[in-house]
Amino acid sequence: MSNSRSNSTESSASRKPVVLFAGLGTMGLPMATNLVRAGFDVHGHDANPAAVEAFARAGGIAVSDAADVAAQADVIVTMLPDDAAVVAVLASDQGLLGRARVGSLAIEMSTTSPATKISLAREASARGVGFIECPVGKTVEHAVAGTLTLMAAGDPELVEGARPMLAAMGNELFVCGDIGAGSTVKLINNALVACVNAASIEALVAARKANVDLALLMSVFKTTMAWNNALAIGLPRKALKRDFAPGFMTKLAHKDVGLALAMAKDLDVAMSQGEAAHTLLAQALAEGFGNDDTPGSLLRVCEARGGVQVTL
Repeated sequence: MSNSRSNSTESSASRKPVVLFAGLGTMGLPMATNLVRAGFDVHGHDANPAAVEAFARAGGIAVSDAADVAAQADVIVTMLPDDAAVVAVLASDQGLLGRARVGSLAIEMSTTSPATKISLAREASARGVGFIECPVGKTVEHAVAGTLTLMAAGDPELVEGARPMLAAMGNELFVCGDIGAGSTVKLINNALVACVNAASIEALVAARKANVDLALLMSVFKTTMAWNNALAIGLPRKALKRDFAPGFMTKLAHKDVGLALAMAKDLDVAMSQGEAAHTLLAQALAEGFGNDDTPGSLLRVCEARGGVQVTL
């Protein structure tokens, strides 16, 4: 971005831009850490003191009162679990947008409804604060590696000016359009991922129950349109090895697909496969798998239904 629009991401000769990163959870902590490694002056805040301590150990600056730092920050980045948390942190009476200085930039990277992002952008604009959204794709491993997929939307000049910062967190940046478009793309993507995982797992469970050799089945799949990245990469790497540690937690997948279904209802379009995947995710939550990796949770639900176990 140019200095006439915002001085948020370009450091002057005398100092680095001050970044406030709010939300040091499973994804936010490695994202903020990568900003530190890239040379940004990053102040980190989270409701969990252990997360703040971990960020400080990684070289970041621990923050106990985010509002105080917001008044001095050039850039405010938020990476939070849901719409309610995002609104509470940014737009409440004591929210960060109300404390942000005129000419600063807010980058909202959480997965929320498009309407939430649009509402926040309007509030930011009324306060003289730039605003872009940039939800992320892939898993915690990619967050650690700095290779997330980034779905940015908003003023093109603000997005362009934020590229150096975004590049520290992801290696693929897609500019999706106006505010709300990034969240729309993210929700559609996550709904499709849930459908692909659910359908692939159900196929494997059915094959196991029918005593079909899974190596043979995979070889057949590779020659047809059945082949997909869940079968090629995701499932063999974790779930089918009985590794259920979260790359993407089931409770977040359930939340995201629910948001996608609500968006589809507003658009008056069908997402029947998304509804089926959402039901399966809800069962996984009921089984106590909410904090586990999503494909592994879906696998165990389907295995229990079929009375078999699928491994490679």
